[in-house]
Amino acid sequence: MILLPRGIPVKEKVDPAKVNLPEALKKLKESGFSGYLRFDTPQGVGIVIFEQGKLISALFEGERHVLIAYDALARLFELALAGSCTLDIFRLSNELAMSIHALLHGEVLYRGQELKLIDIKALLGQFKSDQLSGCLRIYTAEHVALIFYRDGNPLGFFHDGSTEIETTPGTSMSVARLPGAKIDVLSSKGNDVSVMADLMQSADIGKLWQKAQEQRQRLQKQEQEEASRTQGFAEQERRQRLVALLRSTAERHVGKIGGSLVDKEFERSLAAGLTEAGFTTFFDNLGKAAKLVAGPTAVNTMLDEMKRGVRGMAKAG
Repeated sequence: MILLPRGIPVKEKVDPAKVNLPEALKKLKESGFSGYLRFDTPQGVGIVIFEQGKLISALFEGERHVLIAYDALARLFELALAGSCTLDIFRLSNELAMSIHALLHGEVLYRGQELKLIDIKALLGQFKSDQLSGCLRIYTAEHVALIFYRDGNPLGFFHDGSTEIETTPGTSMSVARLPGAKIDVLSSKGNDVSVMADLMQSADIGKLWQKAQEQRQRLQKQEQEEASRTQGFAEQERRQRLVALLRSTAERHVGKIGGSLVDKEFERSLAAGLTEAGFTTFFDNLGKAAKLVAGPTAVNTMLDEMKRGVRGMAKAG
């Protein structure tokens, strides 16, 4: 799971299946947006980072794989169109957007260590002696704070609701005092803003979206065909069980000829479907035919039992 503090919310809990994502990304580009988009899905988490209107990073982290750049965007488009996905957009400063980018594409040195078991002074001393660049990520189930370092020296703090790298601990360090707080240690490499590629200029995002839409349409068609086949099998099985019930009832009351009468009338009256009108016609015609070979009492008893059986099967589904 990708743990990042929330910046200033721009949009929250949006259903991206209802959004034209290429158009939304284009608007963020044109407005010079800096910040990130977070996609939460059952299959994983995606982060898309903008810096001054440039889409500088896209990452998708699933249970078994990590995708970046266009592969990540393509996967996020697919999951967005499939539903069961939420989108949040947070605004950050330019510097912080770049720092988040470096963090996501860095290396995790330690993950999920309980803070109370860590010698923080020794850890910070190691950062300084090794001249590491990266961050300490301190978090609980509900809060996240980042402490950034460059060449072993602290740069500042980032916590929920901030847009800038702050120079005082404040809220960031308060997370460390919460019960169950954990810490990750991440290293990163510096990024030169001037050479960061804009993914929206180096590829046709619209084509990625179109491909995802076409794939979704194919999947929907397959699902509909499968549902239709399943429904057809269920209908066929129901018809077979119904015929067996009606045949056995007819044979008990009017003899073997009753089974033949059921087969004939079932195909005639209910061939188009097991409808109420069809059953009415079936029972009327079967009653008339049966009275030619059996007495009215036996026929009426047979029909009453059949109708109860049909109602019972309908309730049972």
